[in-house]
Amino acid sequence: SNCSKIVSKTLAVRIHKCPKCGLIIDRDINAARNILKLALSTVGTTGINACGVEGLLSTMKQEALRLQV
Repeated sequence: SNCSKIVSKTLAVRIHKCPKCGLIIDRDINAARNILKLALSTVGTTGINACGVEGLLSTMKQEALRLQV
C-alpha cells in the first residue's frame, strides 16, 4: 500500500484494502509495487561484491602475478 501497512488476508481475498491509508487495489498489483519499492531501495548499495566481481578481481590479480614471473 502507499503507507506500507501489512494487512493479513487469505489467498481467496483478491483486493487489498488498507485500513490505515484507505488504498483499495488488486492484491497482486500491490505486491508487485511493494517488490519494486524494495528493489529500488537497494539500487547502488551492493558494492563491488555484486555478481561475483570480487572473485573475478582475484583471478585477474593471480593472472597478473603469473605474467610478471
